[in-house]
Amino acid sequence: MNGQVRIDERRRRQAGRRGFTLNELLVVILIILLVSAVVLPTVLPAISHRQVSEAARILQGALAGARDTAINDNAPAGIRLLPDPVLNGQSLNAPGGTVGVSTLDPTKILASNRYVPIQLAPDYSEGLVNVDPANSTSLASLVAAFNAAGVANPSQYFVYPAAKSPPGVTTYYLAGSLAMLYVEQSVYNPTTNLLNSPTSWYWNIRIGDKIQLNNTGIWYTIVGPMNVYNPELFVNVGDPGTTPPLQRTLNGTNYNPEFLFLVNGVDDNKDGYVDNGWDGIDNDGDGIVDQVTDSNNISEWVEIETWQGAALTNVNNIPYSITRRPVVSPGSRETPLPSNVVVDLTTWNPGAFGNVYVSERSRLPVDPTTGYVDILLNPNGTVVPTTVYSSPTSFGMGSSFYHFWLAERGDLYDPVATPGVAYLLPQVQNVDTPAGETRFLKGERRLLTLFTRTGAINTNQVETFDGNNPSLPFLAPQQGISGDTR
Repeated sequence: MNGQVRIDERRRRQAGRRGFTLNELLVVILIILLVSAVVLPTVLPAISHRQVSEAARILQGALAGARDTAINDNAPAGIRLLPDPVLNGQSLNAPGGTVGVSTLDPTKILASNRYVPIQLAPDYSEGLVNVDPANSTSLASLVAAFNAAGVANPSQYFVYPAAKSPPGVTTYYLAGSLAMLYVEQSVYNPTTNLLNSPTSWYWNIRIGDKIQLNNTGIWYTIVGPMNVYNPELFVNVGDPGTTPPLQRTLNGTNYNPEFLFLVNGVDDNKDGYVDNGWDGIDNDGDGIVDQVTDSNNISEWVEIETWQGAALTNVNNIPYSITRRPVVSPGSRETPLPSNVVVDLTTWNPGAFGNVYVSERSRLPVDPTTGYVDILLNPNGTVVPTTVYSSPTSFGMGSSFYHFWLAERGDLYDPVATPGVAYLLPQVQNVDTPAGETRFLKGERRLLTLFTRTGAINTNQVETFDGNNPSLPFLAPQQGISGDTR
C-alpha cells in the first residue's frame, strides 16, 4: 500500500515539471537569434555561391548532353537559351525599331534563365522550281515581271526586319532588283501536262535557310519575301492562306506561284565583303547592320548577285533542297537554371553605343529578333554556325570562343555609355573604378567558356578587371586557364 502511494506521489511531481517556463523559452529564442545573426552573413553568400556553381554545372551538362545526342544520332544537336520572362530586353522604343512595337533593345538588360534542346529541321524539297535568269541580264526584266503580274511594288515583300529601316521610312529596298536572286515555284510541267506538287514555302521556310538548286552547286541563302514581320522570320506574302501576288498564265489558266529571294554567298564585286547587304556587318558605319533602306541612297545593298554555274541559266522544272535552321527537338521540355541565377546577355550588341565598345558579359550569338541563343554541336564537339547570314564573316575569329556569363539577378544592370569610360556595365570596385561610380558587382559570378573549334569547356570565376580593357575577364579562359580559387 505504501509502495503504491510513493509511486503516485512520484507521478504527480513529474507531471508538475512538464514544459518550459516563459523565461526559458525567451532565453532559447534569444540564443537562436544571436547565433543566426553571426552565421547568416557567412551562410547566405555560400548559398549564392552554390547556386551559381550549380548553374554552371547544369549548363555544362546540357552542352555535354547535346554532344552525346549528336554522337547518337550522327547529326548536329544543341541547346537554345531562352530569354528570361522579365529580363527579356524588349522595349517599345528600341533604337531603330517601330515606336509602339515591342522589339529587342540592345540598350536594355537581356538575360536567359532556361534552355531547351534543339536539332536541325529535316531538309525540305517539295515540288519543283523555275530559276529566273533576269539577274544576269537586266534589272528591268524582273521588275517588269512583277509589274506585269500586278505587283506594282515588289519591295513590300522585303521588310525584314523593322530595325533595318530608319524610323518612318516605308519605301523598302527594291526586292527583285539585281541585289537579290529570284526563284519561283514551278506550277506546271509542260512535258507531262500535269501540275507539279505544291512547294508550300510560306510560313514554313524561314529567312536564313539555305537552298541548293538542281541538287548540285553552291547553297544560296533565303532572304525573303516577308510581307508580315514575325520574330521567327518565316517567309510569307501576307497572313497564312494569302494568295501569292505573282500571276502566271499557262495554257490559258492563271496560276499564282510562290517565290523566294536569295543571295549567293559570293563576293561578286570583289570588294572584300560577301553579300554586302546580308553579311551581318555595318558596312556603311551608320549603326544599323545590313540596313534595308537609306534616306538618300542605297549604301549596303550594292553588290549585284549572280547565279553560280552555267547550269542555272533559263532552267525550269528543276529539283531543289532546302536545309533549315535549328528547331526545338520534338517532345523536349524547358530546363530552368537555379531561380536566382541567369546567363547575362546584356551588351549583346555593343555597336548600339558606338564602335569603341565590346560585349562585356556573355559573348554569344544572340538572335536580334527573338533574343534566342542557339548552340549547335557536331558529334566531334565543334560548333555549327547557326547564323541567318550567308557570309563567313558573321562567324569569324570572334566566334572562336562562346562565353556564358552566369550571375545573380541582383548583379544585372542597364548599360550606360559614359564619356571617357571604356565600360558600359559595372565592374568589381577597385582602384580603376571611375570617381563617382555607384554601381558595382557584388554577387557571385562564373564564366563558362566553350571552345567552338574543339568543343572543350572550362569554367572560371570572374575577378580580373581594369578600367581600360573590358575584354580582360575573358583573357584567362581563352588561354585555357580554368578553376576556382575560392
